[in-house]
Amino acid sequence: MKHYCGICKKIRNQSDNGTWVRCNGCKVWVHAECDKFSKSKFKDLRASDYYCPECKARFNFELSDSENLQAKTKNNKKNGKHTLPDKVAVVCSGVEGIYFPSLHLVICKCGYCGMEKQALSEWERHTGSKTRNWKSSVRVKGSLIPLEQWMLQMAEYHERSLVPAKSVKRPSIKVRKQKLLTFLQEPYEPVSAKWTTERCAVCRWVEDWDFNKIIICIRCQIAVHQECYGARNVRDFTSWVCRACETPDIERECCLCPVKGGALKPTDVAPLWVHVTCAWFQPQVSFASDEKMEPALGILRIPSSSFVKICVVCKQIHGSCTQCSKCSTYYHAVCASRAGYRMELHCLEKNGKQMTKMVSYCAYHRAPDPDNVLIIETPKGTFSAKSLLQSKRHTGARLISTSRLKIEEPPLEDNEEADPFSAARCRVFKRTKKAKKEAVAHQIMGPQHHSMSAILKLNANRKMEKPCTFSTFRERLQHLQKTEKDKVCFGRSEIHGWGLFARRNIPEGEMVVEYRGEQVRRSVADLREARYRAAGKDCYLFKISEEVVVDATDAGNIARLINHSCMPNCYARIMSVGDDESRIVLIAKTNVLAGDELTYDYLFDPNEPDEFKVPCMCNAPNCRKFMN
Repeated sequence: MKHYCGICKKIRNQSDNGTWVRCNGCKVWVHAECDKFSKSKFKDLRASDYYCPECKARFNFELSDSENLQAKTKNNKKNGKHTLPDKVAVVCSGVEGIYFPSLHLVICKCGYCGMEKQALSEWERHTGSKTRNWKSSVRVKGSLIPLEQWMLQMAEYHERSLVPAKSVKRPSIKVRKQKLLTFLQEPYEPVSAKWTTERCAVCRWVEDWDFNKIIICIRCQIAVHQECYGARNVRDFTSWVCRACETPDIERECCLCPVKGGALKPTDVAPLWVHVTCAWFQPQVSFASDEKMEPALGILRIPSSSFVKICVVCKQIHGSCTQCSKCSTYYHAVCASRAGYRMELHCLEKNGKQMTKMVSYCAYHRAPDPDNVLIIETPKGTFSAKSLLQSKRHTGARLISTSRLKIEEPPLEDNEEADPFSAARCRVFKRTKKAKKEAVAHQIMGPQHHSMSAILKLNANRKMEKPCTFSTFRERLQHLQKTEKDKVCFGRSEIHGWGLFARRNIPEGEMVVEYRGEQVRRSVADLREARYRAAGKDCYLFKISEEVVVDATDAGNIARLINHSCMPNCYARIMSVGDDESRIVLIAKTNVLAGDELTYDYLFDPNEPDEFKVPCMCNAPNCRKFMN
């Protein structure tokens, strides 16, 4: 039987017995270093009991409502009614031994092993038993009942002895609220998270659709789907603020996890707020309105035992943890989501009623992936970001065509028939193999080349403006257009031809440049692309929706030069500025250093036939070899 640490979940090895200690409350082994338990305190354990952090928190929070229960337990201990025996005589295949319940180890009495303590499975093999199951082969001497059955009997008797003679009256809502507020004021380390506008802060999907847009708070820069946050009726995306930012003077924090910021909603227990994700993964919590997704109800119905669990991700006791569907690993819902744990939403129908079940898995049962999203499972099938990316009905923002990837043009006289390709489709591109050149960034205004040191000198003497605050997204875009020459320049790329480069350090989440051009209808874009191809002209088309395409070929800016990479440092976001008008903005996905080439994933359709595959030249470690 394998033991694992109740805090870090590492399996206990016999070689490091000196660094482990057993909790006298929950009987779980704990790594001494995890609880900051110095080895000098081991001698004190002979005269006192050790309790893990969960039990300590439980004594201060859960059991404080049951004074009678504590008194009953103390009296039973004094009378010795449910005291666990120090040792038990056992036998296996005719070989006797002494079993120590507190250590879960056995000393063999065969005469050759001495006083060495062994695990039950090892001792079973030593006795020559062929059962290979100590739970049934190892028996208590005298009664000859299996050791496992004896353990269950002792546990049941122990549990009965802890039940008070009279049922404890449940405290009132006012008392429970006060105890919860007091418990949440215990000191803890807030987890500062970087919330990106690349994906929804609730479901973590990158895609959005005309009926369910990703909207961004102009104050805290939190990105959420309209349906995920309960903002379906929002029409003005340019000045939208989240619920927490409506009162910027008051700092809002989630009462179920230590993660700061995020998609917060008020609860019915003032002044507590909660992450939408945390509320989703608590069965006792629900929202009063599905349309507005607020307020969150049932915070006081959450079992107090979940408030004293240690999160395996942040290693803290604060808020309420959810449990892995396969084991007893506990974690905060937002901590697990940001760590890439697999999280699923099961929509079921039972007895004519629709039911929703949240399922999550720890890192052991499902490998974490930073790109994991909330998977939705319905009777009609399973939906994830990958399946939606492959759906022709729900295609997201993609760079749809560029003639920088040269193709072999057919003769003009043979090109009389209608072009079967559209502007939204990739074609086969034949590249000429050229010797790689070192990427050199240079000024926008002329063909003069500058080294990186020259760029740094130019930036050193530049007067840096203080960060501005904007009341609308349109003002933010206007400021972005004025300052784009301070951020980016173009130069020779190692990936392909010309590329876009950073002129200064760009922090993660900062808007880099707007992809500008002329917005035209889809049919017009198809005609223009055919004309550009016939003239041997570079073609830059970016699809905003199924009906609108941005043509940056003649009326575009420097952003059109950005190259594709399978490991990009930027991503594209289509943002609404009101009046059914949308703009394309490139945002830094990571911290970008001055002189680095800016790239993003073109997100070409991955279901294209092999004859339409476009080779990728990014040479990233995770390169897919093809853009589609």
